Amino acid sequence: MLALLLGTGCTFPRVAMFQEQQPLETPVGAFRLEYPPQDTKSAAMVREAIERASPLLTRWGMLQQPVTVRIHPDHRSLERAARRTDLRWLRAWSRYDAVDVQAPGSWTPLAGSQRDMDELLLHELTHSLMYQQAADEGVWRQKKIPAWFREGMASFTANQGYRWPTLEQLARLMAEHPTWEPLLRPEELHADQMPVAYGAAHHAFTFLVNRYGEDRVRALLQEMSKGPDFPVAFTSIVGLQPELFLRDFSRYVRLRGFKGGRLLQPTQPPPPP
Repeated sequence: MLALLLGTGCTFPRVAMFQEQQPLETPVGAFRLEYPPQDTKSAAMVREAIERASPLLTRWGMLQQPVTVRIHPDHRSLERAARRTDLRWLRAWSRYDAVDVQAPGSWTPLAGSQRDMDELLLHELTHSLMYQQAADEGVWRQKKIPAWFREGMASFTANQGYRWPTLEQLARLMAEHPTWEPLLRPEELHADQMPVAYGAAHHAFTFLVNRYGEDRVRALLQEMSKGPDFPVAFTSIVGLQPELFLRDFSRYVRLRGFKGGRLLQPTQPPPPP
């Protein structure tokens, strides 16, 4: 019976949404807001967060299409929209042209502040911008962009390194749990060890930027927009396969290269973008 209800979409009543008719125009592109009619407070917080995030997002490019930001009244509604379950830490979910957000007043154990919302939306909108820079609406899911790059880029942009294990802590965790694969199989850690997966992604992307520069990241997104998927584009722009890059990063962590700057420079200079 439960499977039948889930299949027919009748598990819970849908929440009516108010859609603002006037788009929010920003330096990075246009946004539309949808929210429960009575929750104007959350709408104001989200609107302010978008305006603050917009100039910071332009470092990676511009939105190609407007993004709709939907505010959901509670966590259950958000999980239903995201089609995810049992992720208590989830506060938002991004796609090519839409971001679903849980109303900050319903966050637990503490309600979200304006600062929390600013950080959250900067992270989530980085996802949408990345997808739009890398592909058009019809093929963005087919680009094979790995989780470490997606989450690392978003965490890096939102300056969320303080939330995750440090490089030293990550090195210890990798030594203590050799079966964990936070970069190759992060989903296995999302339920109980989410900070490890997100921290590894953040540090791997930071390693990429420190070694090759932000211009190389922008070039990678543009290369994908021309047709190649992530593995092919990464190899072309960075100069080595993604697996070899991750192996370099893992070695950098295990040998504590971050303590003295060792292992940061590539063994061979990459080709120009």
